[in-house]
Amino acid sequence: MVKQRIIEEASELFGRSGVKSITMDDLARHLGISKRTIYENFKDKEELLIACIDAFHDESSEKVFLEADNVAEAILSMLQKSAEQTAQWQFNMVNDIRKYYPQVYKNHLIRLHHNERRNFEVIVQRGIREEIFRSELNPEIIAHFFCKMEEVVIARIDKNLDKFSLADIFDNIVITILRGICTTKGIEIIDKYKKSKS
Repeated sequence: MVKQRIIEEASELFGRSGVKSITMDDLARHLGISKRTIYENFKDKEELLIACIDAFHDESSEKVFLEADNVAEAILSMLQKSAEQTAQWQFNMVNDIRKYYPQVYKNHLIRLHHNERRNFEVIVQRGIREEIFRSELNPEIIAHFFCKMEEVVIARIDKNLDKFSLADIFDNIVITILRGICTTKGIEIIDKYKKSKS
């Protein structure tokens, strides 16, 4: 319970203020616990960072896809979640890790991104079998593209998009591209999903 609370609060602080600027003392003060309690659960800041990355990945990844009844709705749900403000904090944290903790990024985060792309490939293959996605698609290319698109949109790598809300970007880019890989059946599912959310 304490460990989970440390991970949740650390993730939020790291995302909001940057990984480098938040010390273990800051985190202990924020949580209202001793620094010793943090170190009883995590040997150092790197181990805590890895736990934060894992928690975010588990929260937003394979289960949504692999357990969903409908591939198109599962993807929409996942991408919509990525467009929430909390996800922006998580991506800020990841960008800080890339910059200030290159070993954590190299040894841990890249592996998770690779797994995410492979999982997305499985989802695209399933969508083709269910006749929701067009049969001529190359799942590897589509998976790579969607993972890169998510990085550009959510992490705001392209600063020209900063003036737009994540919701606007989601509606104008993500929905449009997703419709482009869908069959008529898939487009109907997307339109129904959007109508239910409006």
